[in-house]
Amino acid sequence: MNTKKMTRRALLIACLALPFATAPGFAQTAKPPLKIGVILPLTGFQASYGEMYRVAMNMAFEDINKAGGINGSRVEVTIQDDQGAPAQSALLFRRYVADGDVAVLGPISGSTWETVAPLANSLKTPALNWTALKPGISKKPYALRLHPADDIMIPEGVAEFRKKFPNVHRIVIAGDLKEASGASGVEEFRKAALAAKLDVVEVVGFETRTSDFSPVAIKIRGLAPDAVFLSAFMPNTLALLREMEAQGFQRPVLVNALIWAGALPQLVGPLGKNVFSIGFNTNEPAPEVKGQPEFVARYVKTAAETTKLPQPANVANTTLTYDTVMLLAQTMRDLKIDGNTDVQKAREAISGVLSSMKSFHGLNTLTMLASGDGNIRSHLLEVDVQKKIWKYALPASERIGK
Repeated sequence: MNTKKMTRRALLIACLALPFATAPGFAQTAKPPLKIGVILPLTGFQASYGEMYRVAMNMAFEDINKAGGINGSRVEVTIQDDQGAPAQSALLFRRYVADGDVAVLGPISGSTWETVAPLANSLKTPALNWTALKPGISKKPYALRLHPADDIMIPEGVAEFRKKFPNVHRIVIAGDLKEASGASGVEEFRKAALAAKLDVVEVVGFETRTSDFSPVAIKIRGLAPDAVFLSAFMPNTLALLREMEAQGFQRPVLVNALIWAGALPQLVGPLGKNVFSIGFNTNEPAPEVKGQPEFVARYVKTAAETTKLPQPANVANTTLTYDTVMLLAQTMRDLKIDGNTDVQKAREAISGVLSSMKSFHGLNTLTMLASGDGNIRSHLLEVDVQKKIWKYALPASERIGK
């Protein structure tokens, strides 16, 4: 056989094979990947929350890899389901550490984050949370929460609630006393109500798995409050709202940020006219925030195409999900970390930078506190029943701290 022809044929085969062997944006001699683990509840009680955050995660990592990865290394992401169970969260975190992941994003709830945060320090592996609400459960230098906790968000929300409803004086506080964020939210509501000189008539508790809310609703109605402050996840909130409606209770209900995320605006229907929450972003475009309108439009479109989430998908704090990924990526870029960097040295360097960080500007303006928690100014939100989204309850000129 002609050697020259054979060489040309081999070259042609190699060229045809190249697009399948090389990812877009990366050279054929690309560096080893950087591994990042993600812990989300994709089944069970909190599955809808996990799904909404997975959309934002995928968007962020897609953007990073399309831009060439981090210092020439593609980001290899593994998302695993902890079912919202602390023991499973801990197991997955240990697995990511053993597999050589440089950092872990999540888990997301107060109970699961409270379990993983001390583990991150003992195993010296950075972990970032962007959702949990229970105060005092982040553990510097390795476990940081970028989301403000309830001891910050609830007083801000109550202050604006008082401004919107100046005639509210007597309140009942209700909540899930078996879940960490639910129970802590009840306590923070109590503190904020007393500070606002509101009369707390009684605290009415229930459990996460409660299915019959009629006794709870009957008790609340019998106490005849001007309003209810509630700390519970969306399924419990919906069930209690429906039962209170059946009992003829028509008073404002302020729920902490446990329902700001999730599908409550799409599922609550006419009951939403009395429902308020606390947060720092809505589906409404905010042109004053660079990139926010574009993110909202892209997120809603992506969620509609790739998930079964009720539409329009609630954006809520998915902007902070995206920021969390971008902050981690920028930190690694600045540190010149790539797939060839020793994993433990990379973890230590990432932790050192993040634990000393004072602020971050992305889709949100974030200030880091000494506690290892982030601080973003929150506001009172209400349901736009027609559009099935959250909207700010006060005009911009009347919001406190705007």
